[in-house]
Amino acid sequence: MLQNIKDLLQNAQLQQQLQAAANQAEAIKLLILAGAEKGYNFTVEGVSQVLAELMVVESGELSEQELLSVSGGMMADSAPKLCHTEGCGGTHCP
Repeated sequence: MLQNIKDLLQNAQLQQQLQAAANQAEAIKLLILAGAEKGYNFTVEGVSQVLAELMVVESGELSEQELLSVSGGMMADSAPKLCHTEGCGGTHCP
């Protein structure tokens, strides 16, 4: 469905209608109608989910799944190692 919606969004007239939509619900209805004209059978829930995914991609925000995969910050192996031994000379010492 994502690719079908992307294809629909190539239409300049539909883009203008979507930008003029009063709210997201109206925009979803417009996409469902445009899809029906092409033979697609979209649901409100399906279009809502695809639009949410497209907005996340465009905004550069991470999805919940992506956030979970990076939670916790730096990996232990990549954290700087500090040594308080005078004259150590190791690469981890300042």
